[in-house]
Amino acid sequence: MRILTRRRSRPLGTRPALLAPVALTVALLALAGCASTPTARPVAQPQSTAIAAPAAGAGHQSTEAVDAVAIGDSIAFGKGVAPSQAWPALISAEHGWRLTDLAVSGSGFVKPGWNGATYRQQVDAALRLHPEVILLAATRNDRDQDPAAVTANADRMLRELREKFPDATIVGITGIWGSDQPPATMTRVDDIVEDAVRDVNGTWLDIGFPLVGHPDLLQADGIHPNAAGQKVVARTIDSKLRPLNLAL
Repeated sequence: MRILTRRRSRPLGTRPALLAPVALTVALLALAGCASTPTARPVAQPQSTAIAAPAAGAGHQSTEAVDAVAIGDSIAFGKGVAPSQAWPALISAEHGWRLTDLAVSGSGFVKPGWNGATYRQQVDAALRLHPEVILLAATRNDRDQDPAAVTANADRMLRELREKFPDATIVGITGIWGSDQPPATMTRVDDIVEDAVRDVNGTWLDIGFPLVGHPDLLQADGIHPNAAGQKVVARTIDSKLRPLNLAL
């Protein structure tokens, strides 16, 4: 994948400004992510999705898309919905990023996914790319794993990403829960991943639990958001991300 020239508008301290919204057209690729075994899209080689050129009047002038990767579980993969309906695809389309979604169903920093892969394999794949934005979600899949192991793996992987991509914007996001009340172990995982993200000067977004109390936003398993639920997740993430005015 080619390294794209960065666009800069207004620098904010040592961090760059956020991209303006662009036309919403993205078709995601994927591998997958949460504790149940996916039955829809099989694991395949990661693919990059090109974003349409910015619409006339968009805030930035360059038509080059920013490369982004997503690391996560079946919710980041978009299990049970179309690739373009998963939250990383929606966020990327909103900002005009070209996304490679590396998420794998059932995976976590420690928990192996349905194909035996953890976040380790996703990070390894990201290290072979040239991302300018790295979206990384904590996951419910690690909630029953040894906290010390989750901490060690999260710290190691985030350091590797920062060392390889010193100028990338790393965005960590709290785990996405269903409509029931999350257990304390979910908050513990979020705290571990938050520390790892902040330790490498990444941006941490606490989105709360926007699906709690809304079974209508979930699929029949009560875990995975349906298309409407994915939109709610994406809007919630963007509502926390956009005011920070991070930039590339």
